[in-house]
Amino acid sequence: MVMLKECNESGLSGFTVDGLSVTDTQNFFTQTAPDIREAVLNNGALLLRGVVQSAEPAVFEVIMNALGFRTRDYIGGSSPRSTIKGKVMEATRTPPAWSIILHQEMAYVKHPPEIIAFSCVKPATEGGESTIGDMRRITKLVEPSTLQLLTERGLRLRRTLPDENRVHLKPGIKKSWQEALSAKTKEEAEFACRSRGWEFEWWNDDLILWQDCISPVRQHPRKNELIWCNQAHFWGAAAMIEWARVDSRNEDEEELKEAAQNCPELLESMCFGDGEPLPEELTLNLFHLVKGLEQDVNLNTGDILLLDNLQFAHGRHAFSGNREINVIIADWTEH
Repeated sequence: MVMLKECNESGLSGFTVDGLSVTDTQNFFTQTAPDIREAVLNNGALLLRGVVQSAEPAVFEVIMNALGFRTRDYIGGSSPRSTIKGKVMEATRTPPAWSIILHQEMAYVKHPPEIIAFSCVKPATEGGESTIGDMRRITKLVEPSTLQLLTERGLRLRRTLPDENRVHLKPGIKKSWQEALSAKTKEEAEFACRSRGWEFEWWNDDLILWQDCISPVRQHPRKNELIWCNQAHFWGAAAMIEWARVDSRNEDEEELKEAAQNCPELLESMCFGDGEPLPEELTLNLFHLVKGLEQDVNLNTGDILLLDNLQFAHGRHAFSGNREINVIIADWTEH
């Protein structure tokens, strides 16, 4: 039995699916693709409840293909994660004691994914609720002078990516250049950067990477609408320290403060387009503005959360126990 109903959490609409076999999965989602795609486009977010078979990575990928989304890889992404199978990735390996700030996936590059989907394999023992936030609201909430400033000067992320042998020594988010660029050698890393137009330099065996200069707002690919889409609130020492403080990660907070004071080059920095770091006050204002949009969504085994990556940001609460969420990023384009 399949029915469309209004879900309780966050006022999201979605399908509840009961008794769908593996063999029926592809046909069902092929048939319902127009309705599901329209709901995601119109609402920005959609829950698919009880798709028990989707906990299997191969089935999850079949579902996304049946819906007509073009799946993508994660080269250049900032979150520590690995591919499970095909285009299916694990959720971030950021430690359970950390929350994840609301963000749009890869919003620091010129062409971020247009769709992101989460399949719950196993919910956390305690905590770990997913969070979502309607980013269409930001342009009305941010100060007009701030929007004008960021539009005129642009935004650019500077990243420090250590060699995998030293990544554990890096304060903040720990990701090596090998993982970030799916590269085993410096030559492969340089090719990945050059092919995407990213500037870089080597600092001994560590990589300093400058990603795309972007506008703070993007034109939606299927709507006549400009939407706030960047991570100015996420990166930089001020945001990382505030994030640790909000999570009560006292040791991380002190480590980040020390790094910001004594060796800021070890930390990522969200900059204006000319390379000047954003002022701390601006970063913190944006941090709390975005955090104020958080809405909780509880995912159980077999649930899928589909998000339009421009219209809705995502994150999670800290948790204990094992939590397994699979992820696929994609674009609207039909195969």
